[in-house]
Amino acid sequence: MVKILDTTLREGEQTAGVSFTINEKMTLAKMLDDFGVDMIEVGHPNVSPKIEEFIRKVVKENLKADVVGHVRAVKGDVEMAVDCEVDRVAIFLATSNVHLKDKLKMTKEVAIEKVVDCVQYAKDHGLKVRYTPEDATRTDFNYLIEICNAAIDAGADRISVADTVGVMQPHIFYDLVKTIKANLKPVGIDVHCHNDFGLAVANAMAGVRAGADCVHTTVNGIGERTGIVDLSNFVVATHILDNENLKYDLKMLKQISAYVEKITGIYVYPLMPIMGDNAFTHKSGVHTDGVLKNPSTYEPFSPEMVGKERKIIVDKFAGRRAVMSKLNQYGIEASDEDLLKIIHEIKKVGDERKIVHETDILDIAEKVLGVKAVTIPTGVDAVLFLRLEAHIYTTSISRKIKNMKGVEKLYEMSGDEDISIYASLKNVAELNNLIEDIRSIPGVLATSTRVVLKKYGEVNGNSC
Repeated sequence: MVKILDTTLREGEQTAGVSFTINEKMTLAKMLDDFGVDMIEVGHPNVSPKIEEFIRKVVKENLKADVVGHVRAVKGDVEMAVDCEVDRVAIFLATSNVHLKDKLKMTKEVAIEKVVDCVQYAKDHGLKVRYTPEDATRTDFNYLIEICNAAIDAGADRISVADTVGVMQPHIFYDLVKTIKANLKPVGIDVHCHNDFGLAVANAMAGVRAGADCVHTTVNGIGERTGIVDLSNFVVATHILDNENLKYDLKMLKQISAYVEKITGIYVYPLMPIMGDNAFTHKSGVHTDGVLKNPSTYEPFSPEMVGKERKIIVDKFAGRRAVMSKLNQYGIEASDEDLLKIIHEIKKVGDERKIVHETDILDIAEKVLGVKAVTIPTGVDAVLFLRLEAHIYTTSISRKIKNMKGVEKLYEMSGDEDISIYASLKNVAELNNLIEDIRSIPGVLATSTRVVLKKYGEVNGNSC
């Protein structure tokens, strides 16, 4: 069974603009451990005092996963990892000609000596050892085998094949990993795949098929440049497509992803597989009809498996079944003839503007069914207060709201509410639409709305 080494706390923190606090790291480490990853790479203790402090603290938590320290092939770095009492040390030294000549200014022979010396030191001090030949996929093959076998002889029990700049393709990586494994002495094989060409997950899966037994991941795929293998994408793809009966708690994926969004400020792209907001959202009439009859018609697996929910969008693309399902949610019954009229009106609204709100659907249904519509006053200003789920990053919600129709001002706040909004709209229907749009955003726990009765305009240049 394939193992997962999650390196969000090391590779992930190397993402531009990302820096974790010790408490954030501790929370994430425990979440990953509960999820069931086999190893957690916790950082390089020699980078900063705070990273060293975190490593010393997390080691004392007695996690089920192995705690892995990441170090250069420098004896002082290894000594610090030993002193931090990690379970495993990951020693890296680049092996490609461009790294050895231009970055390290080191001969191949000296590189082997350094790796052997550091591996032996770590092994002599009771640590499990992984050696990573950085930029392995651009390294001369014979030299790659030579330095890796030297590391194995010195005590390394794992070798990580690092596609450091993401230049591999699945069919090429499969052949490479298979050939490396055939030429190395008995050892565990990791793959560390970067996503520069969007092939990280595909390459990782190819590496596993070729004989690798551990894949490096990060939550939401964060990391240097374009990141590495996304945890949720790899785990779910392996479970579903390769029929692997994995031990991981897949329902935790949404919670873990949302927490990393919060602490990084990098929110998941809506079209991202598995964790994206649109991953289980259906809009086309043909699609919604199929999904409402049998979800497997347009879903390769159920959203509940990864802690998410299905969403049906009703707009100009919607068919009979989707509209009927939406009306049923509100206890509204319509004959076939009336349903067709309602659908026709929904399509008209959808052609006139981009979004059809649920308030529009209800208003149309009332008119078609002969229910007297409530008189809607014109011109309304309101203040909205939002309370968010604890794991949600406030700014990610603010970004989604600040350009919505009618939103004039938005504040992130301390206290019981997280966000306040000042909105100016044409009528109550528009206010209802704004509220519904905000409530539909994942992570919004509750809203509270106050209609403005009187405004005093500008006072000393500042609005009241």
